[in-house]
Amino acid sequence: MVSLAAPVAALPSPPASSANPAIIANISRKRKQIESSDDEPEPELSVHAPKRARVSFDPAIEVHVLEDYDEKGLDLIREEVRRAIDNHISGDSTDYDQIKALFATRPSASDAPSTKLLNKYVIALIGSVNLLGRNCSGLVHAVLDCQWLARDESFKRLYVTLLGSLISAQGGYTSQVLQMLVKYFVELPSPAIRHSVDPPVTRPQLRERVHEALKRILKLIPSASGVLSNILAASFPFAADSTKVHVFYTQNLLEITSYAPELKGAILALITERLVKIDVQIQVDMEDLDDDIEERLVEDAMNQNEEAKIVEDDDDMSEEDSDDESVTSLDEPTDEKRLKKVRESVGKIDAMIDMLFEYYHQIFVKGTVVDADNTWELLISQFTNTLVPTYRSRHTQFLLFHYGQMSTKYIDRFTGACASMAFDRTRPEIMRLTASAYLASFISRGAHIPTATVRDVFYVLGAQLDNFRVNHESQCKGPDLRRYATYYGMAQALIYIFCFRWRELIIGDTDDLEDDDQLLLEGRDLTWLPGIKENLMRNIYSKLNPLKVCSPAIVGQFARIAHHLQFLYVFPLVETNKKLRLSRTVSSAVLYGGLQERETALSAKLGDDSLQLDGYFPFDPYDLPRSKRWMEGDYNEWKSIPGLEPEVEDDSDTEAPGEESDGEDFEEGTATEMSG
Repeated sequence: MVSLAAPVAALPSPPASSANPAIIANISRKRKQIESSDDEPEPELSVHAPKRARVSFDPAIEVHVLEDYDEKGLDLIREEVRRAIDNHISGDSTDYDQIKALFATRPSASDAPSTKLLNKYVIALIGSVNLLGRNCSGLVHAVLDCQWLARDESFKRLYVTLLGSLISAQGGYTSQVLQMLVKYFVELPSPAIRHSVDPPVTRPQLRERVHEALKRILKLIPSASGVLSNILAASFPFAADSTKVHVFYTQNLLEITSYAPELKGAILALITERLVKIDVQIQVDMEDLDDDIEERLVEDAMNQNEEAKIVEDDDDMSEEDSDDESVTSLDEPTDEKRLKKVRESVGKIDAMIDMLFEYYHQIFVKGTVVDADNTWELLISQFTNTLVPTYRSRHTQFLLFHYGQMSTKYIDRFTGACASMAFDRTRPEIMRLTASAYLASFISRGAHIPTATVRDVFYVLGAQLDNFRVNHESQCKGPDLRRYATYYGMAQALIYIFCFRWRELIIGDTDDLEDDDQLLLEGRDLTWLPGIKENLMRNIYSKLNPLKVCSPAIVGQFARIAHHLQFLYVFPLVETNKKLRLSRTVSSAVLYGGLQERETALSAKLGDDSLQLDGYFPFDPYDLPRSKRWMEGDYNEWKSIPGLEPEVEDDSDTEAPGEESDGEDFEEGTATEMSG
């Protein structure tokens, strides 16, 4: 029997016959060392103490330590994702929620999964998109909300592939995917929101990645364009949002047109529509301000454009900085708040229009003829559908003014569109009036309008005017804007064109401006185009009496110029019209509802002004400081007439020659009427 207290070192000797002498000698030597090394007895082993196993390690075996989850194999992750989805559908969402948490964790967080690990989960999801139905919308939203833009290049490629695969297999997620991309058109996340091991990226790179993803999806799923168009319209910044937000969003919309030509028309129309709304609101906000406020606004906008730039690629721009423009102190007086609001709106529309000028410049100047012609048709469509129906737009229409003068075919196309709407009896009266104003303003102010076009338009307007007179004068009881609005719109267009373009209406060897000046100074008789003098005479002295209804400022200037040029002498009629009071006639009341309109305090206060045309001409002086540069060489400024004495200011509507404002005041007056 072996004693448990026996020393562990006391091992039985092997048989001599089978032992190696060297091994025996080695064992004997070690035994002596053990016995003589210590006088203390070996501790006795307890009966209940287990024996410690002796473990030996083979140095030839490689030790491998699993440091993180990145070492999980792709096949294992694929099975994990598939099983998590199956269990979630069955009611157990433990693993499913863990996968959601991986994508929801902020990349810069200390416990964020590495991009290398997320790559494998994205690959696994690409292989399981057919399983990501409505029951798995939570996981899909977690994936869509993840911070993917600042990850490395490999993750970006896989993520974009996942988006395309998801829409292809699960069309119900198309809107959510596109909305996720479009939100980055309003504001990009900070490039600092990235994993520590990923390389740094810049804001331009982030923006480029968004467009790359959108371009891939539209190419893969062409039907997504229709969904995207609605999302772009719904996501457009509000009017109260800052200039930076509007400019950045507009830049992104214009970028889309480069790879999605099917959306070009809708996108350009959308931008124009929103610009017009801001444009009109500026005019409304300025109505209650003093006359000198507009000059202050222009000066302030000019200073702002000189001192600051809207920098798209500024990596240091904080979210707080982007909102500075829209912050208004509650302690500011009401007038100051209104002024600040208008100032911000002016700067906003100035920056956006300047961007559009640059965009169209690349097409009309540097692009192909086909692209330019197609784009011009889009501008004409915007003019017809947005600008003409919107009264008192002030600046947006100058895109057509500038590019419409680039060729005679564009000039003819635009004047034809204006005339077609002005003479179309199926259109509302206000649209016909506006179309006449656009036609007159374009012909009068366009520096590149050829003489032949000026004469053709003058003849066409005159013929339409006289035809209307022939058809309605017999039933006319007096001047009536409400009943004959179209007629008065054409009449005002004619006399406005005459004030600016009288030189082109003269025939003979007087095409040179200097010869005209000399001719006027010498007092020679001018030879006018055949029939135009007689036509105007018949209409001015008809029962319709257009000089009573047209804008007094324009009528007064026309009377002075026509008399000075010995074209017509209408001052007696102008004086008589001052004694004639316009009223809402019974015939007008029947036309507009069957009851004569009761005179209110407002209409009584305004008097004849409420029954006369505004001096609204859409291409009156352009005053936005930043984008005004595009008007250089395009604009026909008011020119003084040789020998015509400047008038003395007077409170009356129209005075005899020598007593009215000069041409500069006339130009400012029509612009003021338009903006106010």
